[in-house]
Amino acid sequence: MKHQCKQVRCLLVALMLAITPNDADAGFAEALPKNTFLLDIQYNFSWLEGAWDNNASMGPLIPVIERYEPGGGKQGTLIPDASVRYHVMVFQLQYGIVDWLSFGFGVPVVIETSINPRLKWVSGDFQPVLGRAYSETDFWQWAESMGQPKPEKWVGNKGVLGDLVLGLRLRWTDWIPGIEKAQVASALTITGAIPTGKKADPEEIVSAGTTMWDLQTQGNISIHLGVDKYFEKELDGRLIIGADVFYDWFAPQRYKSPRGLRNPLLANFAPYIGDSYIIKPGDFFGASLQFDVIAVKGPVKASWISGYDEVRAAGFPPLLTLSFRYTFIKLGQTDYHSQSDLWDYTQEDRWRPGFRNILTITTLFSFLRLGAPLQLYFTYRSLSLIPGKNTRAADVFTTGLRIPAKFW
Repeated sequence: MKHQCKQVRCLLVALMLAITPNDADAGFAEALPKNTFLLDIQYNFSWLEGAWDNNASMGPLIPVIERYEPGGGKQGTLIPDASVRYHVMVFQLQYGIVDWLSFGFGVPVVIETSINPRLKWVSGDFQPVLGRAYSETDFWQWAESMGQPKPEKWVGNKGVLGDLVLGLRLRWTDWIPGIEKAQVASALTITGAIPTGKKADPEEIVSAGTTMWDLQTQGNISIHLGVDKYFEKELDGRLIIGADVFYDWFAPQRYKSPRGLRNPLLANFAPYIGDSYIIKPGDFFGASLQFDVIAVKGPVKASWISGYDEVRAAGFPPLLTLSFRYTFIKLGQTDYHSQSDLWDYTQEDRWRPGFRNILTITTLFSFLRLGAPLQLYFTYRSLSLIPGKNTRAADVFTTGLRIPAKFW
């Protein structure tokens, strides 16, 4: 039973991956002007094939699985080379209540998720009954004789809703007289997730859900304090340096225990862990440092957007902005609670405290100065370039479209 527990725990690691829809704002303290709407539509593609272990070394998502003959020698070793892909659309709408207070909500929709375990086999000890060691075919024939199929590629979450997100941004430095002379702005951002996402199917060996815990996007409650430093006089406004500190809290979640309905050997925990179990994900503590470089300010056109006022049009965002962000996230211990302390320990061992080092590069094109209410951006976000610890090494490519509008 202990070995079976370890085997399934290893396979279920592929349920989680780190994918974060990116924030394309050029700064941490920006707030929409009063009565202004901003529609943001983005597509995210994430790929994941490795994880940073407890020694900050890159390894497989799923550890190797050693199989033994009941009461006998080693059958062989299963070597997973799991590959995960996520396609996610995110729809965001923000509104400027006043110049220093914005409200927004986001709707993530998963287009599709795929997980391919890509299991390989290394033969073990000589088996007297067979007259040779188990081949890969021998092993799976043995497993299938007991009702356990070979785990194949899983594809799901087609058009499935994730957790909805609501948020407020308060630029509190607007209340400080003369703060603009220091060319500094700071904002407090608070977001909360509504649990509308889908949890992973407990009967599948490899599968994934669409909750914030599955997507590793943010906590159920997220608090950010951001600061931006501008250089309008010194550098002609071509550089913004921003810093952000944040805390993400994850709420405990209850999951149904697998009963082995489709995988009797690898996913039949309910008899000894209970009908359900609780996961309390480890919270996030982190900080970001960002440099926004105004590469091209672009020409100024007095159009209908600016009320045919050239001075007003000159205050619109530049044509091309390049953003470079580094983020460090400290990961807390994830706790499992079931009727089996042994099972809890084996799960928690894969979600020990660790950290992430994230690099994000964004290219933002804004056509407001040219008379078009449109912004286009491309973002690459990587957890694989700089080593982390006890975390998945996902990479994400994002392309998005932003449309500002004002109706009154």
